[in-house]
Amino acid sequence: MRPRRPASWRANCAAVTVSLFLHSVLLILLSMIYFNLPMRELLDSMLTLVIASEQSSGEDLEIDLPSESDEHADSPHADSPPEQLRDELAVVLPDVEIPLKRPVHEAGGEPIPKSDVTVLKVVTQPKNVTRKETAKKGAKSTDVEAHVDHFVGRTAAAKSALLKRMGGTDASEAAVAKGLLWLKYHQLPDGSWNFNHTLIPRCDCTMPGRLINNPNGATAMALLAFLGAGQTHEEGDYQEEVQRGLAFLVAGGTPAGKGICFYGQLQGPPTFYTHGLSTIALSEAYAMTHDPDLRPPLTGAIEFLAATQHQQGGWRYFPGQPGDTSVVAWELMALKSAQFSRVTVPPKVFQGIERFLASVSSLRGSQYSYTPERQNSPTPSMTAAGLLCRMYLDWNESSVPMRAGIRFLDEHGPDRDDMYFNYYATQVMHHWGHEEWDRWNPIMRDHLIRTQITGGHALGSWDVADRHGNMGGRLYMTTLALLTLEVYYRHLPLYQKERIEIPLNPAAAPAK
Repeated sequence: MRPRRPASWRANCAAVTVSLFLHSVLLILLSMIYFNLPMRELLDSMLTLVIASEQSSGEDLEIDLPSESDEHADSPHADSPPEQLRDELAVVLPDVEIPLKRPVHEAGGEPIPKSDVTVLKVVTQPKNVTRKETAKKGAKSTDVEAHVDHFVGRTAAAKSALLKRMGGTDASEAAVAKGLLWLKYHQLPDGSWNFNHTLIPRCDCTMPGRLINNPNGATAMALLAFLGAGQTHEEGDYQEEVQRGLAFLVAGGTPAGKGICFYGQLQGPPTFYTHGLSTIALSEAYAMTHDPDLRPPLTGAIEFLAATQHQQGGWRYFPGQPGDTSVVAWELMALKSAQFSRVTVPPKVFQGIERFLASVSSLRGSQYSYTPERQNSPTPSMTAAGLLCRMYLDWNESSVPMRAGIRFLDEHGPDRDDMYFNYYATQVMHHWGHEEWDRWNPIMRDHLIRTQITGGHALGSWDVADRHGNMGGRLYMTTLALLTLEVYYRHLPLYQKERIEIPLNPAAAPAK
């Protein structure tokens, strides 16, 4: 039997361990000053030392950074109540939990304790699990990702800061403002929008869409444009329009065997497109407001998606059909948006999507086709959609296929005649960043600003410039253009190489 060490020996060991740790931290700090090490590398080094000293405890490690009240005790806003501080924005790191606007509910319906949403935490990976292994699991399996507010960039303070940092301009925001006005003036009395926008009295705008029997799809696309700009039914300049649109969308849900279907009696291609778009709109509205009335239709929409996924992992037009990449991309965005809003998505659904993406990928996963039968005939638009899916399923930026796919998009550049491609590719390039984004962004941004209609009833909209856009018409084109111009703040970049700083005090945000 192993003899028990005396208490004095254990105390000496503890003292030596603490001394080694403190000296190591001091050496790291001195190295940072001398070699100008980035703060992120410093944190990683310090946390590695802490984990090494705590491995015997068998517990995951959490390090609390200063709370908002401590951090700003000497500031002019030190007397601000906690509720006000929670409404303001802090710092976003790839592995940092950020304050939420107000307590939200987990999938089980229990509120998150206030202490969990008012304190910044750097959370390390569980011991013996590397960052690379965690990335392979995907954001869907990490606790850190579940606590990040992916829509926080749409708040007033964040929008201004991110717009400047990520490449937006006064002109691009003016274009968004004019586009939202056009949508406002083309909302129907029942709260819906229609791809045939000429149903509005005295409207002489050209290029109406032909999908006149799909108000759910048109309403969802219009709502996404408002939500992408931070406009909800509780905050912003278009609360009434968003409220009426959401009410119409919710009323259009049809109870199914499992869940709620949002394409109703539609026939043909618009079906699962419509369900995906509607689910994204409900997810984003719920995530941004935590309105409890939106949770039941949202969970029903997710349940329907999970129940109708084809055994090969995709969706197409109707339940039971093998998938296509275009529809799968919208459904994945719906599932991830719901997950970001604290709605549970079964892991097997994401695993199925990964199987489907493998069946439509070529060139080692760097390019994508429309269906598995066309696996060796990839297209630019499906490649952009497929790469965005891979990003949300956590392919990291060191992935060889991801780098090859980015190179393909970079060489292709924005397309004047394919807004569908531009919509997906702009998101991919924004998430990627680097010099590829610096090349892509000004071309895409300035083209949209330059081609927006500047007079008449169509002011603020865009003519159809998409080889597949005639079905959706001017409303389809306008919403895609708006979502593309909102890319700077609509979603936080997935690949963040450095800290993104956003002012806590909205008044300190950069002036437009």
